[in-house]
Amino acid sequence: MKRFFLLAIALLLVSCQNLPSSTLANARTCTVVRGSVRDGDTIRVDCDGKEQRIRFACVDAPEIKQENGIVSRDHLRSLLNRANNQVTINAIDTDRFGRTVAEVYANGQLVQLQQVKDGMVWAYDRFKADCPSWKEIEGAFTETRSNRKGIFGGNPVPPWEWRRRNR
Repeated sequence: MKRFFLLAIALLLVSCQNLPSSTLANARTCTVVRGSVRDGDTIRVDCDGKEQRIRFACVDAPEIKQENGIVSRDHLRSLLNRANNQVTINAIDTDRFGRTVAEVYANGQLVQLQQVKDGMVWAYDRFKADCPSWKEIEGAFTETRSNRKGIFGGNPVPPWEWRRRNR
C-alpha cells in the first residue's frame, strides 16, 4: 500500500512538473464542455458538475468574426483535444462578464503560452499586472511576432482595435 501511495505521488508530481508551485495550491482539474471553445481565448468547463466560463488570462485572441478568428479558435480546439479536453484551471479573477479569468493548463503546459508561441493570440498587456506568467508570455509573443508565425505572417489587427472599430 505504501508503494502504491508513493507511486501515485510520483505520478502526480511528474504530471504537474511544468506548473508553477503557486498554481498547484489553487488548481482545479476540469473537463472542457463539448463544443464550447468559443474563440481562441474563451472556453466553458465542467468542474465537479458545475459549468463555468473561462477567459484565458494574459492573452487576447481575434474575435470569431474577425480575420483569423476561426483559425485561432480551431487551433485552441486542437490543443485541448490532444489533452482529451482535461484542463487544470488556476483562477485569477472574474471579469465584467462574470467569466473566470484563469491560467489554463493541458498536459502540464500553459495553454495560452502555447497559443502565443504558435502565433494565434496577442499578449494582452492591459491586464499584465494580473498575469502570473506575464514575462514568459511577453517574451514568447515578441519572438513569435518577429518571426511572423501563425496569424502574424500577415498584418493582423489586434482584437481590442477590431472591437473598437466594430461596435
